[in-house]
Amino acid sequence: ITSVTPPAFRRSSSSSNAVIPDVTHKSDLEKQSDVLIFLRQHRSSGCLPPSVIYKSLGIDLSDGGVDCAVANMLANNPKVNVEEVPDPENPSLSIMHYGYRAKFSTVRDRATLLAQINRCKHGVKWSDLTDAYDDVEKDLQKLLTGGEILGVNNPEERDKVLFPRGDHFLVELDGCVTVDLPEMPVEPEDKNDLARMDAYKQELLRVKHMRQAASHLIKTDIDHRTQIRRGEAVRVGNDWFRVSSAVREGVSLHNQPPRAQAPPSVVSMKDLSKKNEVDGYVRRFDQNSLPLDGSLSGEVGIANLQSAKKARERLHAIAGGEGGSHRGVSGGASATLLSSVATEKNSSMLAGVFAKSIAASFGMAGARGPVAAGGRKRPTAMIKRPGEGGPGRRGPLGTKGKAAPDAETVKRAVEDAKQAASDPFLSYSHAVRHGCTKDVRDMYLETLDLVPTSEVDLHKALLENKLIEPGEKMSRPRMKRKANLDNDGKPKKRRYYERKNMRRTNTHLDGTDIGAMLAVAAERQSQGKEVGDGGM
Repeated sequence: ITSVTPPAFRRSSSSSNAVIPDVTHKSDLEKQSDVLIFLRQHRSSGCLPPSVIYKSLGIDLSDGGVDCAVANMLANNPKVNVEEVPDPENPSLSIMHYGYRAKFSTVRDRATLLAQINRCKHGVKWSDLTDAYDDVEKDLQKLLTGGEILGVNNPEERDKVLFPRGDHFLVELDGCVTVDLPEMPVEPEDKNDLARMDAYKQELLRVKHMRQAASHLIKTDIDHRTQIRRGEAVRVGNDWFRVSSAVREGVSLHNQPPRAQAPPSVVSMKDLSKKNEVDGYVRRFDQNSLPLDGSLSGEVGIANLQSAKKARERLHAIAGGEGGSHRGVSGGASATLLSSVATEKNSSMLAGVFAKSIAASFGMAGARGPVAAGGRKRPTAMIKRPGEGGPGRRGPLGTKGKAAPDAETVKRAVEDAKQAASDPFLSYSHAVRHGCTKDVRDMYLETLDLVPTSEVDLHKALLENKLIEPGEKMSRPRMKRKANLDNDGKPKKRRYYERKNMRRTNTHLDGTDIGAMLAVAAERQSQGKEVGDGGM
């Protein structure tokens, strides 16, 4: 058994009687190392005065102090930033302040971190960025998870090399995503009732645990297994995650066994190891569930999904003809908006078409005959405009005696429909991934060998599948070169203009072969003739 010598301390002579560590037994190199570690831990505080370092470490870096040799070593250390600051007590004197200097001193937050990686087109090591600021590794992991940067493993150095991604190609997944959370318990009114308060606290802890577990498992009405794999990046509620591939409970995804870790890339060309299925995944991935490697935040993720659900319910109510003022609409833009299948169509265009379909449906709710069956009667034929008829005017024959809606009611309903279809929270109804979906990629790879390689065979295949017309040529005609002729059909003359008072600067070439060639070219140029390949 080896005995460990406890650290020695000495009491400060200041009025605070703070206990200062005794470092008289340490060498200068050890003291320098302690100061570097301390400055790195407090790098967000900037440069620190010697008094703060002395109180924390017992190392005196003041001018003429005991550890002046350590101060000189720090002044020559490339990882230390030294600033000369006037003494607050005596401004005529200056004090040296010491701070940690990271390799990339301009990186201070997530935005500047991403900007720095985007500037490094040939890549930057993960380890070179870990000393930039506090929690920089969390931001790096989030950037990798969301696919904002690319990461390549370097097994030789046990490090990652980070690269800028460039433009993103995002695709919505089919199916509307929701999250089912249990309701929070109600706090008792009588807080002096200890028994009820204890029961409330226990129930509160249990419900919080259930809500956190439920936020890892997203509900969907369309199977996502044909569109995304475990370990790939997915955006839900405006937050990026990886589809959970954890096989160990309570362990983060990057600390799982290597076969169960998410790849650095946001997409995968093949499924993870079959051994993971033998061991069993922690969270299920089935036709109704999408597992995430993290929990949705209450302020952003959960709130966005709940708002998206309310926006869809409002849209369905308007499309179903709430209040009976208009008939329900279906087909076209309405079917696209109300469906769970993702679409590539522009949302503003869909909102406009949906509003027009609502306007066309007014006055048709009680109609019969060809109008109700889809006749081509004008949509405003049954709208009562101001000044037409009295307040008790009945609708036309065949409307079951209902009064015709006025123009203001129709206008208000159309505006409500357009506003409901343009709700920004509808964009959170679908999960989003990088690149094309799994089924599309598999279909492309399976049929890639069937695509003809020669132009003749490709032309025949296009004809057989009726993708081009029989008389269509195999290749487009080449673009004709524009003739160098003027309006009269004569060749255009090249005109060269010389600046006034322009002097030659290559007079040292006079009398040489190159000078003679330049003189001939200058003479031809002054005559308006072509020189060389068309100019000089």
